[in-house]
Amino acid sequence: MTIILAGIRTLADHVHTMQVNPEAYRPQQCPSCAHGTVWCHGCYTRKADRQNLGAPCLDPVPILRFLCPGCRTTCSVLPEVIPPRRWYLWSVQQAVLLLLLAGKSCFQASESHNQHPWWQTIRRWQQRLHEQFTVDAATLRPWFPELGRTPEFGDFWSAALALKPLSALMTLLHQEAVAVP
Repeated sequence: MTIILAGIRTLADHVHTMQVNPEAYRPQQCPSCAHGTVWCHGCYTRKADRQNLGAPCLDPVPILRFLCPGCRTTCSVLPEVIPPRRWYLWSVQQAVLLLLLAGKSCFQASESHNQHPWWQTIRRWQQRLHEQFTVDAATLRPWFPELGRTPEFGDFWSAALALKPLSALMTLLHQEAVAVP
């Protein structure tokens, strides 16, 4: 099980928080059984820094794990910047989504972005967002009433991304127990 910690929107912030205040990542209770205390259960690493913008690479990025002594399940806590089960950061996915909303094809979006996600990967992202559109829109509209005036997929996501970054929107969906694509 994965928990997304809101408010940590860059890898540098994540690395700094891990060094200065790793307790910020500890869940207040077990996400499975609501037991009041979870134990630190080590960490694993992810290669999340694929920016290549001349800054020092932050890889490998540590991800903390926790164990519930009650139900013996583990959970990982990801910062908002890193999506669960995805290779590319939310910022890359947002840039690609904006290109798609501007009328680019999946192949053109792939070629336009400096990290060149494969066009079939982009198509999967797009299909997943389309499949989840009804649920995502119904979940986000109570938080952002102005999105109620955007019934179509493209209009909705254009308006939503004008309000908040994709990472914040996906974190909100995750906190509302909606499957994050």
